[in-house]
Amino acid sequence: MKRIGFVLGLGVALTGGSACSTDTGPSSLAQVVIAPVLDSLFVGDTLAPLSVTYLGDNGQSQNPGTVTWLSTDPSIFTINATTGSITAVKAGFALAEATAHGVTGSALVVVSRPLDIALLLDSLYFMPGDTLTVPFGVLHKAAGVPTVWFKAPTNAVFAIDSATGALTATATGGPLPFRAYAALGPDTVADTGTVRVLSLTDTTGGVGAYTIRGTVVRSVNTAAQSTNYPDANSNQTFRLRLFITSGTVTAEAVLITIRTGLTAPAALSIDSISPTEVLGGGFDPVCRPPRSWASWTTIATAQPIVAVSRPAGSVSITQLVPVTGGFVISGRFSFLAQRTDFYSDPLGVLPIRGTFVTPLTNTTGRC
Repeated sequence: MKRIGFVLGLGVALTGGSACSTDTGPSSLAQVVIAPVLDSLFVGDTLAPLSVTYLGDNGQSQNPGTVTWLSTDPSIFTINATTGSITAVKAGFALAEATAHGVTGSALVVVSRPLDIALLLDSLYFMPGDTLTVPFGVLHKAAGVPTVWFKAPTNAVFAIDSATGALTATATGGPLPFRAYAALGPDTVADTGTVRVLSLTDTTGGVGAYTIRGTVVRSVNTAAQSTNYPDANSNQTFRLRLFITSGTVTAEAVLITIRTGLTAPAALSIDSISPTEVLGGGFDPVCRPPRSWASWTTIATAQPIVAVSRPAGSVSITQLVPVTGGFVISGRFSFLAQRTDFYSDPLGVLPIRGTFVTPLTNTTGRC
């Protein structure tokens, strides 16, 4: 199972943003802009130098002069320090850094094997009876159509269809592994995930997991909570929260707010929300949600990252079971979140997918 952390902590908002930059001092507003902010290639391939723009303190483009390049992990790809030409060495990801006039900007480069398979959800949380067809992605350099299949050790906790990846949770237990395979010609590759099946008995606990792929690559297990609450207009509202804490501080969270209370299993739509509606402008998206929306936030990078939902996401509640103190729900979600620091850049979109088993409580006090 992949357990990979942040690979691009881009924190500076750029006009027309297509890259990251790092200021060398508090008095300087100069930036190095690299485009594209995300690129990819296969092992053994070469990549022409990325585009570099130097913006002076006044925000105007200037001659970058001599640019020096650096790979943050030469075992993944090497980069010519003078020309910026990139050569892929092995599968993984690292940053290509360009420095001009003492200012450094970064772009993410992802290297794949000539044949590669990745589970788009690699930690799955269920209650007995839940089903899910495991999502995956396959990359291949050679022509042809890869063959994909799935395998799991014999167990009483879940079953998986070898041809389709359709998974059924049958009994509590785990985490237990499963594998997805892809084959094309003489090459076969695999990726590993895990399944855990729970039956909570009261409104304590709650677990979830989610993956992100894009300018952030993330796969984490988290705590989880959900609640029905009345918003400022006394309308019932449902909130799902997956979160990681550091001491008393929430370091990272997925937040989904649905403008209707949850009373039964349901498929619920996630709409878009703008950075202004989430971050300022007199809006209160929790107590006065303008529509159903979601977000991902983190302070686990050099500068915080906020990403807000685009249209056409969904959260599916597959079970709602009464327990002492309330209910327990299980389900999954999928939405596209646009980084607010790259809000006009298509490469700022982060696909986020997750599963959860969490208590559902009802609060009566107004938001």
